Amino acid sequence: MPPYDPPNPPEPTPAARSGAAEALLAQWVELGEIERRAFIAMTEEVTASSRLIEDSTVMLSARFRQLAEAAEAQTARVERVASIARMIEVEGRPMPLAEATAFVEAMLGRAVSGLLDAAAQAARMMKALDEVTREVRGVEQCVTRIEAINRQAQFVAINATIEAHRAEGAGGTFKVIAHELKELAKETNATSRLVHERITAAGRGVSAARLDLARIAGGENAEVGNGQARLAAVMAGMVEQNRALSETLSEARDAAAGIDSIVDSLVTGTQFQDRTTQHLTHVVEAMGAIGEAAGALQADTMRALPGLAPHVRADGPLLRRMLDQQSLSSVRQRFLNRLLHDEGGPLVDEAEGAGDIELF
Repeated sequence: MPPYDPPNPPEPTPAARSGAAEALLAQWVELGEIERRAFIAMTEEVTASSRLIEDSTVMLSARFRQLAEAAEAQTARVERVASIARMIEVEGRPMPLAEATAFVEAMLGRAVSGLLDAAAQAARMMKALDEVTREVRGVEQCVTRIEAINRQAQFVAINATIEAHRAEGAGGTFKVIAHELKELAKETNATSRLVHERITAAGRGVSAARLDLARIAGGENAEVGNGQARLAAVMAGMVEQNRALSETLSEARDAAAGIDSIVDSLVTGTQFQDRTTQHLTHVVEAMGAIGEAAGALQADTMRALPGLAPHVRADGPLLRRMLDQQSLSSVRQRFLNRLLHDEGGPLVDEAEGAGDIELF
């Protein structure tokens, strides 16, 4: 028994073919409208992405310029801090800080030495005053002796007067009295010399104490006064240096906060690529969906109308218009190769002078 051979399907009638063609044409018209609207939306998305990139680039450029200016100003502040730290102003003239420190150290050493000298001089004064006190006490003793001698002389004089009345012309008694008066005179002279020596010694002690006092309160005190004035000027310069340093460091802290703000804005500004990626991803996905829909409808059309064949003409007006919009030669070449790749046709040579504009 011969195998069963199914009959060939009946040929579609012209009316059926016409209806199928109209249905496919309606689908192509619908797809074309969808593509038109989608391309408008995608153009807006790409334009928004381009504007976002441009605005963000301008903003980042301005921020980087501000950052550079802030860094330059901060560098100037650091240099000013270093300059202030090296020098201070004393009586209107600059003085190295090392010299000022050495001067303060010398003044402190001189003050300590002056205190030691003053202590030594005070000790010498105390010793001299002790000597004066002893001499004064000796003078008091001498004065006491002189007073005793005077009383004795008065007593002898009284005795002489009495004896003169008792014995007329007797000379022996008066000789004794004269001898006693002579001895009293000698003792008085000796006591007077002793008093003179004690007073002279007391005067020397007082003079030595006076010299020490003059040395403390006189020329050395003037030198100390000049040093104190200089030290006050140096300390005032150090206070002014500290004020200038504090002010500059405060400015540096404020500037650092401003730099941090600029850096934060830069970090935020660099996130524009995420938004751009989202925009372009949406465009790519939409274009991919349109391409799949066009491919499926093209396959249905090819099955319904086998006589049709897709063809891309390299010299087509639409293709030329799209190519003319490309300012980058590399982008134009890739675009053209992709359009002609499936067709297998030869590449179209670039026109002379075309694609010379490169964007940076």
